[in-house]
Amino acid sequence: MNNNISFTSRIRLVPLEEYTRLIFPLNQRLYAKPPWTVNQSVLADSAYTKDILDCTVCGITDGQKVLLNHICPTNPANDNFGKIADFIRSKIDLTGDYIQGFLLGSKEVKDSPNSTKLFDKFVEFLNSYNVPFSQFKGGPYENHVAYFSLKDEWIISNSSVKDRMQKAFKKPEPIFENIFDKVKICDLDEICW
Repeated sequence: MNNNISFTSRIRLVPLEEYTRLIFPLNQRLYAKPPWTVNQSVLADSAYTKDILDCTVCGITDGQKVLLNHICPTNPANDNFGKIADFIRSKIDLTGDYIQGFLLGSKEVKDSPNSTKLFDKFVEFLNSYNVPFSQFKGGPYENHVAYFSLKDEWIISNSSVKDRMQKAFKKPEPIFENIFDKVKICDLDEICW
């Protein structure tokens, strides 16, 4: 057993300036970049992605590494969710003791009718393997996400975070609930400043 594995992942909202500072040391190979198919997924100890609008970001960590997928619902390469599921299963053992997930994305917009369906397929997929996961669905903002295994920490950023943090909320929960349409935090995660 690895004694360095944390059982509680932290999830933090950070202003864009802090997000940029935190991802700066990471190189391009750790970036899940356009055109946002499984081919651009990252399996590493840290990973990041940007510009999440109607896409779904699925991160799965085993306590040592993260598989970060940024999947675009309007890209025809992503129409077959079975291929996405096969890819994930080929990269990470979903039955491991320390598996945890993270979902963010989805918007109900006219020019992306499959956005919510894609997010819901990821929910069904993670549930089918009993993977505990937190989810952040919808909201009007373009989000950016990163994961750092050394701290077992997810960070989320968008253009509204700095202003919202300055409003002196006593707890982070109201900010998350104000930014996203649906927030569900699993028992193995904690949201914090």
